[in-house]
Amino acid sequence: MIKVGTLVKFNPPEVFSASRDRYAKFGVVIGVKAYEVTIHGRPDCYEVQWIDGKTTKEHECYLKEVSIDNL
Repeated sequence: MIKVGTLVKFNPPEVFSASRDRYAKFGVVIGVKAYEVTIHGRPDCYEVQWIDGKTTKEHECYLKEVSIDNL
């Protein structure tokens, strides 16, 4: 589970790779919404503030935590 304050980047599956251009390179998780019933067994939705000022809600499968190894 990703925590509030984590630096992330948008990391969609290859089928949605064209959507990468609509997102800023990096963002910070500013909120987490936990769901009891989910599709695909992923219970969390993350609110992300992107460096361009936009805020979106994303499922964990579309986010990747940023580390020094994957900048």
